[in-house]
Amino acid sequence: MTTAQLALASALAIALLPACSQPKAPERSPNVLVITVDTLRADRLGCYGFDAARTANIDKLSREGIRVEHAVASAPITMPSHTSIFTGFDPPAHGVRDNGTYPVPEEIETLAERLKSAGYQTQAFVSAEVLHSRYGLAQGFDGYDDELWNEAEPTDFKRQERSAHKTMDRVLQWLSRRPTSAAPFFLWVHLFDPHQPYNPPPAEARVTPTPYDGEIAFVDGQIGRLVEALENKGALDETILVFTSDHGESLGEHGEDTHAVFIYESTIRIPLIFRYPPKLPAGRVYTQSVRSVDLRSEEHTSELQSH
Repeated sequence: MTTAQLALASALAIALLPACSQPKAPERSPNVLVITVDTLRADRLGCYGFDAARTANIDKLSREGIRVEHAVASAPITMPSHTSIFTGFDPPAHGVRDNGTYPVPEEIETLAERLKSAGYQTQAFVSAEVLHSRYGLAQGFDGYDDELWNEAEPTDFKRQERSAHKTMDRVLQWLSRRPTSAAPFFLWVHLFDPHQPYNPPPAEARVTPTPYDGEIAFVDGQIGRLVEALENKGALDETILVFTSDHGESLGEHGEDTHAVFIYESTIRIPLIFRYPPKLPAGRVYTQSVRSVDLRSEEHTSELQSH
């Protein structure tokens, strides 16, 4: 079995597959929500066995869906890895080999372009300068919110980012304005907080073992806000939710403080969770290795259902 058999695929492909003893699927095509949390190691989440984690919302997604035990990123760098997730190509094929230098080629079709052509409303919210629209991942999105700079709160120009709370405020505002009768959406939400430097809010810092874990706990709370909003709109179970990361963090292992140099598991093993009750069984663990680049594939999605 290839890792492509566990693919996200397009929403239309999944919607047409037969249900597997689950609640009846919605008649229209499901929404698709991809949440990527930057610099997130799988082994710092409760659902991956870290007892000191404060990740109740992410852990709940795992209980309600399928958790992939061993998922691997294409690169330990933000822009190349996200490009692989949304194009289905590894860096040598898509050409994006670093942050801030290589744009996504226009001739490569992204998942957003594929779903837009299938009638989806496509929207992205990113939280770091390295994913700015100038680097090409905005292809196919009707809206691409990368407004990070605030003159009232200046930051290091080289490290422009937006906190998860501010990004989620914008996401929830966008979601609240969508009429129930609107076309299904493809929504990408990128949250950057676990990236160095680690500076969690005091409430999270007090209950976690390290500042890095405090940042993860803060992000978990913001994900909870989004899940609650979808549930209140009656859209949560009508949405294919994919939770993952672009890469991990060394945290001093192998002589590396952060990431981008080595490809040990500390920087390339990432969390991967799928939630879609009408088609996917809850509480399952997929034990075979999966590559994040295969999320873009459209082949053999029934393997994910039947596992």
